[in-house]
Amino acid sequence: MVSSEESHASVKTYVVLAVVLCVITFIEWVIFKVDTLKTNANFMIPVLSILSLAKFTMVCGWYMHLKYDHKILTKIYVFSGLLSVMIFTILMLALR
Repeated sequence: MVSSEESHASVKTYVVLAVVLCVITFIEWVIFKVDTLKTNANFMIPVLSILSLAKFTMVCGWYMHLKYDHKILTKIYVFSGLLSVMIFTILMLALR
């Protein structure tokens, strides 16, 4: 059996992930606050959606320890995430 120290990431990894999440959040904030980007919905919506999805994946994968769970749980998470993105995309295209 693997000890809990070997199976989980180090504190340094979590600090780096926290910094990356803060940088992504700052980029999202800048996109939302800059008037020329804010008025261009064709740019703003997809970019903010991708950045939000990246943050969601990092939080679920690392902070919720999904990375260290059984592979079937990871497959269920990935499948449901892809399904929700597909549904969202189809609805966005259909409702334009």
